[in-house]
Amino acid sequence: MRDKMRTITLHTQSTEQIGIVEENGQVVEVVFDRPGESARIGSIYKGKVIKVHAGMQAAFVDIGYEKNAFLRKDAVPWAKDKIESSLTEGESLYVQVLKEPFDDKGAQVSADVTIPGLYTVYQPFGTSVSVSRKIDLEQGKQLKEMLSQVLEGTEGAIIRTAATEVEVSVIQEEMETLKKLWTTLPVPKKPQCVWEDRLVPDQLLRKFPVHTIKQIGVDDVQVANKLRARFPGASSLIEWKKQGGSLPISQWQDALTSRRVALDGGGELIIDRTEAMTVVDVNSAEYQSNKTGKSHTYEVNKQAAVEIARQIRLRNLSGIIVVDFISMQDVSLEKKLVQHMKKQVASDPVKTSIYGITKLGLMEVTRRRDRNNVMDLLTEPESRTYTTDTKVYRLERDLLGLEASSSEAILLAVHPDLYEAKKRLLSQAISSKIPQELFVRQDAAILDYQIELEGSEDMVREAIMNREYCVDNLF
Repeated sequence: MRDKMRTITLHTQSTEQIGIVEENGQVVEVVFDRPGESARIGSIYKGKVIKVHAGMQAAFVDIGYEKNAFLRKDAVPWAKDKIESSLTEGESLYVQVLKEPFDDKGAQVSADVTIPGLYTVYQPFGTSVSVSRKIDLEQGKQLKEMLSQVLEGTEGAIIRTAATEVEVSVIQEEMETLKKLWTTLPVPKKPQCVWEDRLVPDQLLRKFPVHTIKQIGVDDVQVANKLRARFPGASSLIEWKKQGGSLPISQWQDALTSRRVALDGGGELIIDRTEAMTVVDVNSAEYQSNKTGKSHTYEVNKQAAVEIARQIRLRNLSGIIVVDFISMQDVSLEKKLVQHMKKQVASDPVKTSIYGITKLGLMEVTRRRDRNNVMDLLTEPESRTYTTDTKVYRLERDLLGLEASSSEAILLAVHPDLYEAKKRLLSQAISSKIPQELFVRQDAAILDYQIELEGSEDMVREAIMNREYCVDNLF
């Protein structure tokens, strides 16, 4: 299958760095990278061994965070025997994050540090050269011989599949660049990060084979120059472009967090996330007023599948995804739709599997978890809020619950919407049901309602007068 050609645009001037990937003129990925206090996967730390655990054959390493990182023996290249004979408590070493901290556990790290490039990966302690299995034996042998002349001592490397697309001199130049990067890492006295593998631009640029990238646009000339030095094999593709506000990032955020996606020709997708899965519903309301029949429904579903595959990548959805297509009630058409969906997700760099359509007519999809999905990054966790009607009845119960109170009077502040809803829902005044004198004022700044003051009637009246409140005691 022919590779799709891509254009990558990097917005790096703001603190939140953004990468936009277009394939054949259509945006397929929008990546947001924010600085954080959590250890990032791929980043390298100068750490200090705090404890060597012989029973677990592992060590706990201070990398500068509250929770110590966890280092297994098999992640220490020089540990040929037991870990206690390879590491000592108090020693310093470089480690690289494999898994980010989670709950009460620290990061999982490896002492087999790697510096990745576009065509190769440099391993300061790798000791050997490995070749991608997708490279034929003869070419792989030639590349290994070439890199063996560049490497020395404990150094090792991994040759990526993309190396087959460029001249040997390009690979050699990249390896020299990666080696230099390693030798120039700082040597701090305290445990801390010494090299951060940023999502934007580093990881995003390495995600795609270079021969499939037409252009890499960068909005900062200094960043563009740094990227040319960091990735010499892609230097000719990197261009400085004064983009300013030409791309509506805020509009993209709004679109990527909306649960509704309009489809060409009518209809829409409804995308909802739960703890267990993501559910995509193909809403056919607009289609039903047009043509009918199995063949037409199949064509509508095919069109929806294209946008569903795009939205999965754009939103970086992962885990279990269930798609409710328009029912066709035809097994042969369902099989064709499954094959069509497989074709749509084939270009996704993140492994995506299509399992078929269940007896209930739902397509089952899974996608490997990558970075955080867009919804989790951009929005607060979803929370259910009470309706205004529910708040009115809750208020009534709260006031009736004060019946046993020794207070003579109550000052209550309510939102105007709740005040109007109370008049609509409750025919009898609440003030007639309680023994206290009830004074109510409207305040748009109140979320729903708030009991501001309880006490003697004189005290409440004095407070109302001093604060110049306009009150109603017939609530």
